[in-house]
Amino acid sequence: MNPTSPTPPRWAQRLLTWLHPDDTLEEVEGDLQELYTYWYQRSGKRQATLRYLLNVVSVLPPLVRRRKQKKSLYVPFSLSPDMIQNYLKIAWRNLSRHKASTLINLSGLTLGVTACLVIYLITSFELSFDTFHPDGERIYRVVGNVRMGKTIETKPIGFIPRAAPQAIRAEVPGIETVAAFHNLHSNVIIPAEHQEPKHFEAGELGADGAQIIIAEPEYFDIFRYDWLAGNPKTSLSEPYKVVLSEQKARTYFGDIPLESILGREVIYRDSIRTTVSGIVKTWNHTTDFAFTDFISAATIRASALKREINLDEWNDIWSASQTFVKLDNSTTPEQVEARFATFAHKHFGPNQGTGDFWLVPALQPLSDVHFNEQYQDNYVRKAHLPTLYGLMGVAVFILLIAAINFINLATAQSVQRTQEIGIRKVLGSNRQSIIAQFMSETLLLTIVAVMLALLLTQPVLAAFEQFIPKGVALDVFNPRILLFLLALLVMTTVLAGLYPSWVLAAYQPSQTLKGQRVPVGHRHDSLRKGLIVFQFTVSLVFIIGMLVIGRQLTYIRDKDLGFSTDAIVLINTPDLEKSKVLAQKIRQLTGVERVTRQWSPPMSEGYMLTRIKYRGTTEIETEASAKVGDEHFVPLYGLKLVAGRNIMPTDTLRELLINQTYARALGFRQPAEAVGKRLHFNGNDYPVAGVVADFHEESLRSPIKSTFIAYIPGLSKDMAVKLATNGQRLSEAKVTLAAIEKVWQQVFPGEEFAYTFLDDSIAKLYEKEQRTAQLVNTATAIAILISCMGLFGLATFTTQQRTREIGVRKVLGASVASLVALLSLDLIKLVVAAIVTASPIAWYMANRWLQDFAYKVDVEWWVFVLAGLLATGIALLTVSFQSVKAAMMNPVRSLRGE
Repeated sequence: MNPTSPTPPRWAQRLLTWLHPDDTLEEVEGDLQELYTYWYQRSGKRQATLRYLLNVVSVLPPLVRRRKQKKSLYVPFSLSPDMIQNYLKIAWRNLSRHKASTLINLSGLTLGVTACLVIYLITSFELSFDTFHPDGERIYRVVGNVRMGKTIETKPIGFIPRAAPQAIRAEVPGIETVAAFHNLHSNVIIPAEHQEPKHFEAGELGADGAQIIIAEPEYFDIFRYDWLAGNPKTSLSEPYKVVLSEQKARTYFGDIPLESILGREVIYRDSIRTTVSGIVKTWNHTTDFAFTDFISAATIRASALKREINLDEWNDIWSASQTFVKLDNSTTPEQVEARFATFAHKHFGPNQGTGDFWLVPALQPLSDVHFNEQYQDNYVRKAHLPTLYGLMGVAVFILLIAAINFINLATAQSVQRTQEIGIRKVLGSNRQSIIAQFMSETLLLTIVAVMLALLLTQPVLAAFEQFIPKGVALDVFNPRILLFLLALLVMTTVLAGLYPSWVLAAYQPSQTLKGQRVPVGHRHDSLRKGLIVFQFTVSLVFIIGMLVIGRQLTYIRDKDLGFSTDAIVLINTPDLEKSKVLAQKIRQLTGVERVTRQWSPPMSEGYMLTRIKYRGTTEIETEASAKVGDEHFVPLYGLKLVAGRNIMPTDTLRELLINQTYARALGFRQPAEAVGKRLHFNGNDYPVAGVVADFHEESLRSPIKSTFIAYIPGLSKDMAVKLATNGQRLSEAKVTLAAIEKVWQQVFPGEEFAYTFLDDSIAKLYEKEQRTAQLVNTATAIAILISCMGLFGLATFTTQQRTREIGVRKVLGASVASLVALLSLDLIKLVVAAIVTASPIAWYMANRWLQDFAYKVDVEWWVFVLAGLLATGIALLTVSFQSVKAAMMNPVRSLRGE
């Protein structure tokens, strides 16, 4: 070494010594010194040091060579920009040369990446709900487990009596803050000087997100907001005060200074006049608490609301009343729930004035509110967590299938690139550089797939809009999405490209440059077959799942529910007394067959349970579901009377109908034995007028319960209308509905007319199953499509490899049919192996899914046979074109080179 030559920094030399503590260090050190001198003279110290470090790290083991022709040092696994550019340029040429395999791989990877990206957007959106609250791990909703009477069965509920929050605040230690609120469904009026007041209609109850709540001041201590106007400590301390979100304030009052909105009047329920006392900034995070109007809780006792919301009520529970707490830092949920047991013993049960009503409060974590369907409320759209996990699994499997395609095609195609690899190795390339070259091809293909996936994601979201939650959108510049795409890019590149690159780099120049084909090897061939079996196993699981779910949904759709659903329209009315007038006017319309006033149809999402006693030879107390309807209820829905008669027209509750299940629960062998017996309900004894045949009042997930039908005037404000169907066409039904709307406007002027068909209402009970079916059907189609593309490409290369063998067999007298059978036999074996592997997995998963239904189909053997035949047929159809083409080829062409 020339003493006057520049030398690398000492710390860089020490790094070299640490990485290369062997006998090659001296040679490596000399070459790297020359490299440093070259770049020092050409570009300066900084560039020379950077080049020196890159080569110190990358040369493992040291393989530094001199490229004499260009008078510069050549490092085979260099990370220099020139080398990266060279890798990508060669990768692009190779991908362009093999257009068929490139298109197959690109299509598969694009589908896989698109599925992963769409599913990531959905799952990340759902899992992000209410994760932004300060001290969120200390925030809990107070829920409960309810027990009626002497039964030991309890039911979870998402709410507690309205008198409980104040008692919890005073009696249960370890809680930092208690806040109760009540959902209020109301129209809004904004008075305006010298103008007509603005009217804002209430959204559809249960369909639109709840916006108006009556909240205690402590609500803003648990859920933090940025205050834009008003005093957070006093804004809700007085009656008739309301705090608005910034967005709602702009909606009500327009684009004026926020301070000038304070003191303006907002009217709820046509008579509750409130004054704006504060404005808070609208949250820009995903949340279930998207409330916009916060009326002071003190307004309840000072207004007519006290009749609807009794804050001293212990005997009733209402889903619109909610209680949240924030625990002390030193208190655990288990400690508070232990104290709730003492609290429940003091306040609930017959000795405490709550009659048969028992409740033990419990704590539900804030993070569980969005997902737990056991605890119902009036404002949260529940997400099904198992479905989200299923989506994640689907994304992983689809990406795996696409990666398997890439691996299979790359290893099958490798025999065509053996000479290229041999030449590279003779010219000085080592295994690392060859791996880098082939990985760059995978990286380039994956980058294109990610770009195409970004273009496809928004159309996919639009196409599946009805199954995707509102708010899911693609924001390419979101850091989390960019990080996910980067991780997906790296993972897909490694998953799809590492093994084929390692296989290709393992070929020896002495074998590859003799002009012979180098066999891939039995080990790699076995791996390829195993991957094909895995692909078809996944596809078969999806196919079997699709068949089972489809059969169950068909069973649900065709099963006799015990009542009629044809041409029945459900109408909710805002007023009990006026609903009588509306019902009478609708009955007089042409095109209306019958009208009943009711609380709900025979099958609905909500149901009412109560306790009823029968005093026979022994007293029998049972829990029964109540269906409220007048004398038209049974004939309108086509319920079948198996004993007795229908209830008589009346203005008060006088008699009951019960179903067959209830008659059996009371100990009667024949339904007729129950007629005339008296049941104790709501403090009085009522006779059983008749027994109706069993009907489903809940979805088929639940068994038929003991049920009674009675006319309770105070609960019969809604109605059902059966349209005349005597050859009535859709256009005539629309005319009848228009006439009903006209009558509605006469009875309820200014109120929006809304209705639903009973068929649609029942279909909503199975929305989760419909979404699952759509998911499985889509996943099945994608999995089969990707698998078939891979099979097609693999069949193409396989027949090319066996061209000469086929030619020899044809010369020796083999028929086209025998050659096609020969080329397809291996595939059939793989599909059979996949059927054997997939069947127990699919059987287990299908039975787990069907466990949610009390009434369900059986998973029969022919489902697996049909799935296997479908998979075999699809596979044979995929490869048959190439097999027939190869079998019909003129043997002269294939044997000309021999």
